[in-house]
Order: sequence, then structure tokens, then C-alpha cells
Amino acid sequence: MFDCGIVGLGVMGANLALNIAEKGFRVAVFNRTHATAEKFIADNKGAAFAGNLAAFGTMAEFAAALKPPRKVFILVQAGAATDSTIEQLKAVLSANDVIVDTGNAHFKDQGRRAEQLEAAGLRFLGMGISGGEEGARKGPAFFPGGTLSVWEEIRPIVEAAAAKAEDGRPCVTMNGSGGAGSCVKMYHNAGEYAILQIWGEVFDALVAYGLSNDEVAKVLENWKARGFLNSYMLDISIEAAKARDTDGSYLTTKVKDRIGSKGTGLWSVQEALEIGVPAPSLGAAVYSRQLSMYKPEREANEKQLQILIPAGSDKIASTDASAPEIEALYHATSLSIIACYAQMFQCLRDLDKVYKFGLNLPATIATFRAGCILKGYLLQPMTRAFEQDPNLSNLVVAFAKEVKEGIPHYRAAMGQLATTTSVATPVLSASLVYLNAMFQGTLRYGQLVSLQRDVFGRHGFERVDAEGKSSHTWPELQ
Repeated sequence: MFDCGIVGLGVMGANLALNIAEKGFRVAVFNRTHATAEKFIADNKGAAFAGNLAAFGTMAEFAAALKPPRKVFILVQAGAATDSTIEQLKAVLSANDVIVDTGNAHFKDQGRRAEQLEAAGLRFLGMGISGGEEGARKGPAFFPGGTLSVWEEIRPIVEAAAAKAEDGRPCVTMNGSGGAGSCVKMYHNAGEYAILQIWGEVFDALVAYGLSNDEVAKVLENWKARGFLNSYMLDISIEAAKARDTDGSYLTTKVKDRIGSKGTGLWSVQEALEIGVPAPSLGAAVYSRQLSMYKPEREANEKQLQILIPAGSDKIASTDASAPEIEALYHATSLSIIACYAQMFQCLRDLDKVYKFGLNLPATIATFRAGCILKGYLLQPMTRAFEQDPNLSNLVVAFAKEVKEGIPHYRAAMGQLATTTSVATPVLSASLVYLNAMFQGTLRYGQLVSLQRDVFGRHGFERVDAEGKSSHTWPELQ
């Protein structure tokens, strides 16, 4: 009999099945289109572990082949397809069998599924996966959440398949109850949105300064060598910047500037707004994608109103990474990325308080260290910061040295970009706003707007020198 089953043989499902089978577990596979499952088996018949794989033509045959309690991993499209698959599994599974949904689901949906399945005598776990096609095959990061006993049932399989960090630990931890795992994956994706956007803005800025794509890649390679920003997302940014099309031109010039998304970034921002956590960089990353999707309107606007400063008109004297303008941008990038992580982790901390997941934040951060799109040097000091002080007021505090050194450069870089180029910098700008606001004990705009609300709506305001609500006697203005 088989140790586990996988439903859905798209890129992620097929590669995860190969990964688990290679680790010595017997894996049954099922796909809605059986020809796809048959082709999967045929394509991998030469693998040393081919004997650990088998495809089944019906859901009933698939379920009957699994060792009890059965363990089924769902890798189909999130949403209706997942719910449909769960309904089909309910008809063929028995009490105490385990269903694991690995899709990019909203954590509230996972909580709903867990309640419904447990009421039917089954067990459920929501478990996000990061690492894409390559990660699924070689070892991704996993983000399980739900009932601890369910996790223990699948733990040997998942830990074996997971990426391993430098210290040998698997990049997976039980994140907590309910939809905790999917919540972590949502904010993982929100951080991904924001940091990818930062690298896009850096590329745009350097091109505006007159650098070619190859010169941009050379600067980014220099930044990578410095260590602090070394990361997978920087690696893919370098590759994308220097990639060439078949005619020898830079591939970036042939790509339509419309950025797709699957909803997790938006959900994360909505949840942050709902509970009142300031996450402007995460929000700006979502808005930046929405701006990109308005291409026809942008093109029409540009024809009707020319306000842009041509790229390269503020060409800098040197394209070397040591040029002052590029060095300033390096610090802006570093601090913006730290600010994004700070917002991401603060959202998780506050949602943990609301939904009582039981998150262990250092353990969760440690799972990002390998196999995952967020992997990079910065996760090491971030993990240590929360291990040393779980009540750290803000992650940025742990990078006091870098912030003090870099903030003047950050401000200078943003000032120069704003006055001498037309580069749109939604996340770089939002991150500077976050740093300026969150490390300022008194926000003067807050004082004035509080009084404005009292003038027109008699909402009252709080005083620094007295408890409770106060109000002022205002003249009639209408």
C-alpha cells in the first residue's frame, strides 16, 4: 500500500510527488484527466524510485491504495477546484483520514474547511508551499497549520521532502491552530510582492540614471557580493535584467508591463486594514500591480499629457556601484526591504493575537531560510532578533546600525529620484513613509486631522494632558 496520495499533477503536484517518492515513500497519484497521470508515470519510469509511484484511474481506487489513516495532499487550483476535490474525497475516505490542502487559500477558508471536515469525521490541515516548480522537486518550504495531531501524522513525509537550511533543519514548522499555516503563506506572498517590486523599482531607477541592463546587472551583482542583500529575489532580478531575446535585444524591452497576481497579496492587505495594522509597503505593492494592469489608460494619458522626464536625461557621471547616487540607492533598497519584513511580521503578530493561532515567530521565520522565494541573508539576523526578544517593538529596531547609517542616503535617493526622474517608486516611497512615521513619537498631521474631525463632525479628540475625550468650541463655518 502507499504512504500518501497526491491529487493534481500540474507542475507543483508532479514535482512534489517525485520529491516524496525519491525520499523513499510510496506515492499514489490521481489526476482529473487520467491520461495526464498515465503520462506522468511513463515519463518517470526510468527514475531509480519509479517503483514508489503509481497512478489510479478513479478516486475510489486511489483511496483504496492508501495505508490507513489515509494521507492525501491536494495540489489543484485554489478555490472552487479545491472544494470540489474535497467533496470527492469525502465520498471515498473514512474516519480519521487526513486531507492536506496546499493551495494559496485564505486562512479563513482553511478554518471553515477544517470545521466541516472534522464534523464529518475526517481530519484536515492547510499547508502552504513556497519554492515554485524547482522547490517542489528539490525541497520547498512548507507552512502547515491546524490540529497538532494531524501534523504529527504527516510530519515524517513533509520533513523529508522539505528544503534543509544550512544547519540541517527542515524548512517547515507547525505554525499553529486553525488557518495559521495559510495565514503565514499569505504574508509570505505579501512580502514577496513587496520585495520583488522594490527590485523592479531599483531597475527602473538605474535605467533612468543612464545604465544599460548589463550595467544594472553588474551593480546588483556588486550588491549581492556585499552580503547584506544576498537573496534569491536578488538573484532572479539579476537574471531578468540581463536576459536577452532571440534577436539579441534585452528581454525587458519586449515584455508587456502588466503584472499578474493570484489574490494572496490583496487578502493580506485587506486583513491588515481590517485589524488596523499599518502596512503601507505591502499595500503599495498591491497597488503597483493594479497600476500596471491599467496599461491602455496609461498609454492614452501619456499621449494627452506629457509630463515625463525622459529616461537618461539625468544620466549620472559614473555607472560604477561606488557612485554616490548608486550607493544611496543601495541604502534605500536595504532599508525598504527591512521595512517590508517589519510590516509582514507585525501583521502576523497582530493576527495571532486576534485569531489565537499560537505562532512561534522565530520558528516560522527560520522556515524561510531555504527552498523558498524569500530565502536570503537577512532572515538570519531577523530570526535571531525575535529569538532574543520575542516582544521586540518593531523588527527595524534590530537593524539600528544599518538604519542610522542608511537613512540619510535613503532620503537623498528618494529626493533625487523625485526631482530628476519620472520613476514610479510606490514601495520604496511607502517604506520611507513607514520609517518616518513609525519612529516618530508625535505625528503632527495626526494632531491637526483630529481637530479637523472635531470641527466638522464634533467627533472629539484626545488630549496629551488629560484622560478621555475632549471637544472644542468652534465657529460656524458653513
